[in-house]
Amino acid sequence: RFQEFVADPPATEPYPVSHCRICDFKPLCDARWDAVDHLSRVAGIRRSQIEKLATAGISTLAQLGLAPDEPAPAGFDADVWERLHDQADLQLRRRETGDIGLILLKPQPEAGFALLPDSSPGDLFFDFEGNPFWDSSGGLEYLWGILDVEGEFTPLHAYDHATERIAFERFVDLVHERLARDPDLHVYHYASYEIDALRRLMGRYGTREAELDDLLRRGVFVDLLKVVRNGIRAAVPGYGLKELEVFLDFERQAEVKDGGTSIVVFEQWMQTGEQELLDRIDEYNREDCVATRLLRDWLLDLRADSLADYGPFPLPEPKEPKPVPEAKAERAALRAQLLDGGEELAAQLLDYHDRERKPVWWAFFDRIEKTPEELLEDADSISGLQQVGEPVRIDRSWAYTLCFPAQEHKLGQGQKTFDPRTRKSPGEILELDREERRLVLKRGRSFDEVELPAAIIPGRPFDTDDQEDALERLGRSLLARDRRYPALESILRREPFERPVQTTDLEEMKELVRSLDGRHLMIQGPPGSGKTWTSGRLIADLISRGKRVGVASTSHKGIHNLLAAVEEAAAELGLSFRGLKKASSGNPESFYEGANVENVTSGEECVGCDLVAGTAWLFSNERHDGTLDYLFVDEAGQVSLADALALGTAARNLVLVGDPLQLDQVLQGTHPLGSDASVLKHLLGEHATVPADRGLFLERTFRLHPDVCGYISEEFYEGRLEPADVARERTTPFGTGLRFLPVAHGGRRQESPEEVAVVCAEVERLRAAGVTDVMVVSPYNAQVDALKQALPGVRVGTVDKFQGQEAQVVLYSLASSSGEDVPRGLEFLLSRNRLNVAISRAQCLAYLVCSPRLLEVNARTIQQMRLANALCRFVELAE
Repeated sequence: RFQEFVADPPATEPYPVSHCRICDFKPLCDARWDAVDHLSRVAGIRRSQIEKLATAGISTLAQLGLAPDEPAPAGFDADVWERLHDQADLQLRRRETGDIGLILLKPQPEAGFALLPDSSPGDLFFDFEGNPFWDSSGGLEYLWGILDVEGEFTPLHAYDHATERIAFERFVDLVHERLARDPDLHVYHYASYEIDALRRLMGRYGTREAELDDLLRRGVFVDLLKVVRNGIRAAVPGYGLKELEVFLDFERQAEVKDGGTSIVVFEQWMQTGEQELLDRIDEYNREDCVATRLLRDWLLDLRADSLADYGPFPLPEPKEPKPVPEAKAERAALRAQLLDGGEELAAQLLDYHDRERKPVWWAFFDRIEKTPEELLEDADSISGLQQVGEPVRIDRSWAYTLCFPAQEHKLGQGQKTFDPRTRKSPGEILELDREERRLVLKRGRSFDEVELPAAIIPGRPFDTDDQEDALERLGRSLLARDRRYPALESILRREPFERPVQTTDLEEMKELVRSLDGRHLMIQGPPGSGKTWTSGRLIADLISRGKRVGVASTSHKGIHNLLAAVEEAAAELGLSFRGLKKASSGNPESFYEGANVENVTSGEECVGCDLVAGTAWLFSNERHDGTLDYLFVDEAGQVSLADALALGTAARNLVLVGDPLQLDQVLQGTHPLGSDASVLKHLLGEHATVPADRGLFLERTFRLHPDVCGYISEEFYEGRLEPADVARERTTPFGTGLRFLPVAHGGRRQESPEEVAVVCAEVERLRAAGVTDVMVVSPYNAQVDALKQALPGVRVGTVDKFQGQEAQVVLYSLASSSGEDVPRGLEFLLSRNRLNVAISRAQCLAYLVCSPRLLEVNARTIQQMRLANALCRFVELAE
């Protein structure tokens, strides 16, 4: 590939990316961008906006600055256009006159200067120095700089993860000590990195959680970038701290000039131990803290000007500390006892659900502070809502139709949402059409005096009290050593069987399950291996022997699929049984239709029958504690260890069925090592497939042709997966195996018309040859929407939607142009789990459709190298 590049290099145009900060060619590119007056020189502009401006005939900073104020070009919200136009105008004037212009923006509630509190004698100014490449387990925050108003600088150093934990604890303790002396103090920082890191470290080390929560809830931390971003507009090339220093009476003297150099000097100090090197890093960090203080003082002066120009607006007020709830105090005491008793994993799991809730709450309050423009870039929200037409009467309510501009979002019909302006529900989402970019809100009389929302954001986290109570019951049992939950203890300790149990014979599997006595069994089922069919036969066999069995999964759909398999197996045995399915009265999709299973809407009714089915909320409830002989947990690869243990309190034996190499559990928070795993990953440890003495591996796939199975088996299943005879016989007019369709494009983030065109052409070619069983998959909703419009009648969806389904031919369209264009990170786009699921839907032919630049990503971690390698290996094997 290198020789081809040298012989015929492609035409290129530089564009700023994250790699620029360490690239030797940056001066060359800077000169080129300056020479052509590139739009990337406009502070705060995005690549997608540059592309839209080019379509409108605007390709330089000068053209943007000189453009008419109105109307906004097609595809631009008026506020976004005003920001970009004014920014370019300010920078153009500075270039022509030397005047560093400044505009005070009109104050908005809880934004800009309204986020800046009054100064206080105890105020602190805080800055990190971190190395994101420290080791394979994550980065290291190696210097914590703290400056007070008197100019005293306190550096806290970390040399490894153990000392990083100590630095974190010392920092939180220091702030609390100062806060006790001055309740009005605030800790000022610039940009979100410091808070994100504190939240991450709190979860990673499981320490000072209540104390940091208290600081966050009381609004002690103040991000000055949020004040700047929505308080001023300035003639600067960017809104980093160093760019704003032109407004401050400050000149840096430190030898270290940037964060990258700081990392290099820190690495040198780690090798030599020379104090002078550490002093140089400290001085650089001290200057960052000084600049943060000077910026705060300058912004306070500007706030006074804003108050004079626009009149009074509410400012942040100190919040009183909140007492720790009794339940949390009791859990903390239990946690301490478990740690003292050597049950560290069980202790850390007690707070698992609390850690999962926190990021949801943090994101909720962060979104409330965002502007509608910022919410446009938030994939969990919908912004830019505008009413279309007149409302329609529905019973005693009104249905309002709202449209919105193109944006990536994950919201869906029936989902509970909030209006960030009111912090209340905007109404019920009756319809949400992604392709038409339209939603319908149902609003009753209580909304008569409430404006329609300009944006909607996700709601609050789910209640997990039952799961948390169940984990506490397990914790108390471990302390009492009463063996009340023997199967859960075997999971916690990863207890192997006394002998190898691996088998593919159904009768031998039945005998193994019957022999369980207070322990767990893991069944790993790769794609197309028949794990649902197998589970149905095992459950029917147990019911026929008088055992009480529970069925749980991560979704109602998953539960229904397994119940159908149980009923099919029972019919084969001539078995009649009584089953109950816990459904939700407000969710029609939660109701199951079957011959032996009745739906109930109260968990209290789910007792005294042969089979009970429901989610983690049902089985974690104390009323079901110990009521079952067996509990089957389907899709256990997506079930956290904490949830598996919580719902497992209902049964003496657990059978965990799934595949940790397909779709993984969804994690919101950061957790201490080990407590963040799914139950199957916990049981597997360092293995990719379950060892013979740890459980069953369903080693035959009835779906994948050998030419597809070979890649899947080699790359994901340690070579253990083999095609069944029925899979070997399948073919298509175009053969079998892997195909790579490279599509060149640039600047595409989550939608690629170029790939849509290629996919359409290939689908038409397949159809012309009589191949109609085709599935098209993409990681992004935006690309899915575009493909659906172009391919009516073809199954198109995200990876998540198609787990468990199959087709003769599958095309996987990645949409992003390069590693720099990936909106959710390489870990999302190139996820090995997602790649496995997408390709393994194919019975005969699997196509990879993507930009060849994704094969050349700039991997920043060992994990990212593994992700890229899986993609490259596909291309190597493809015809």
